[in-house]
Amino acid sequence: MGQLWFLLPFLSHLLLYLAEPTATISGPHIKLTSGKFVGTTSVLNGTDRWLGIPFAKPPTGNLRFKAPVPITRPSLTLHQATSFGNACPQLPSNTLGAPMSEDCLFLNVWRPIGTTSRDKHPVLMWFHGGAWTHGASSDPEFDPTHIISRSVENGKPVIFVSSNYRMNTFGFLASSYMLPADLNAGLHDQRLALTFLQVNIARFGGDPQKVTIWGQARAGSVYAHILFPAQQHLFRAAIADSATGPFKTSPPASTYDQPGQPFAQLLQATGCQEGPSSVACLQNVPFEALLNISNAMIVKRVNNQLWEPSIGPAGSFAPIRPSLKIASGDFLHVPLISGTNLNEGTSFSVTLLGLNLPSNEQTARLDQFIRDLLIDPSTVEDSTFSGIHKLYPTSDTSLGGPFRIDDDLFDRAAAWYSDNMFLAPRRLLFDKAAPLQELYGYLFTEFIPGNNRTLGVAHASELPLIFGTVGTSVEDKFAGHFLDFYINFVNDLNPGPQWPRFEFGTRQILQLQRDNITALTDDFNLEKTTFLNSPSVLAQMQK
Repeated sequence: MGQLWFLLPFLSHLLLYLAEPTATISGPHIKLTSGKFVGTTSVLNGTDRWLGIPFAKPPTGNLRFKAPVPITRPSLTLHQATSFGNACPQLPSNTLGAPMSEDCLFLNVWRPIGTTSRDKHPVLMWFHGGAWTHGASSDPEFDPTHIISRSVENGKPVIFVSSNYRMNTFGFLASSYMLPADLNAGLHDQRLALTFLQVNIARFGGDPQKVTIWGQARAGSVYAHILFPAQQHLFRAAIADSATGPFKTSPPASTYDQPGQPFAQLLQATGCQEGPSSVACLQNVPFEALLNISNAMIVKRVNNQLWEPSIGPAGSFAPIRPSLKIASGDFLHVPLISGTNLNEGTSFSVTLLGLNLPSNEQTARLDQFIRDLLIDPSTVEDSTFSGIHKLYPTSDTSLGGPFRIDDDLFDRAAAWYSDNMFLAPRRLLFDKAAPLQELYGYLFTEFIPGNNRTLGVAHASELPLIFGTVGTSVEDKFAGHFLDFYINFVNDLNPGPQWPRFEFGTRQILQLQRDNITALTDDFNLEKTTFLNSPSVLAQMQK
């Protein structure tokens, strides 16, 4: 206790704050370590909800680009938590569901109506997707009321939490001039949100010992917290839809300083000088100017992928390449659901669609596409490209499966992207983790009527089934079955008897398809993923 004397003023303030009576305003009231909040109750959808709860100090001014700072002195004002907090800076979008601002570190909580602090329901924490570049927890597409209603109907109620985190230049600025503890600030935001839940979720009726983290696309976030966990136990299970393993490429932070790389470009565009004071200079650039410069850089990159989480020195969030961390076995061993969609890569390869290049130019264009996806393509050897050409040749009718469109360049790129960015990373982790933890793998193969057939069973096409927004009744039974797997897992750490546990000997995963939910052997495209997961290729791709 003698070493904690500096906390006494804060603790005494907090105890007095928590003991204060709350003013009578209609709606469910809650006292948290960041303030007092009143939410809303909807009898129509059977939930209480609190939106826009701050979990960190605003990351503005000299906190821009820094790891998030906890709120240590809660506000004494009663706040209306009835609308979403600001979305984090990104490209303009009409799907954010909230204004955009640099002050954006907010989370949201939904619970079944009638829940009390004594209930100790399991908690599902959702991290939105967006390739580390865009998205927000306020996106109306991800309203969780359907999930909560289904969980109550099943007698397995859950509390749902979603959180913002900084992205693109604001969340993943990388340079050798950054302090190691500040690299990958967006991942630190997620970690602090989980830490905030540990302290506060019981007040909503949730059990801090029963938190499951879930991400789709930002399943990379889920893998990141498994591979690089906090010292404190923050969650007991994880769901990773379409995980990238966790990063598509993860160069050292110093790579971004090189001529033509994002940090060097940013300095040139803002007039800041390279050196120890460069980050401080960028902190002083007016927000709108920095946002416009950042967005102008983002739109010039394939798939708007300007930044990726970086590898830093000791003391950083990720001090070692993920594939090496997996190989060591030194990661968090928790029950995990993870899988891929049949055609993950199609929506990321549309820049190659319909180019109609002569056959002698297609392979060179495929190579350029791969190089453009990497922060530092100079690390990839010619022999690796030759291996890719052999495994993904022209006129291969198996590429794309039933959704092949006879556009060789697009089909080759999409198939490579699916395997390299999604299937191979999931297999890399499963093959190492199988003896160490409970794993449940899947292959989602359901083509939803009305979707774009050129994209097939595309990335993220499963989410409307889970969130109840698919829009065609033919999927209702299958969607309910799919969601039940996840609700069972959040409650019981097991999706149910129909879903086999992945074990290295049997290698069984579950096919998720309407009227055809069945166990499969995880050996499709095995020659391709074995090549992509070889230590040499992983090192060259900086994965």
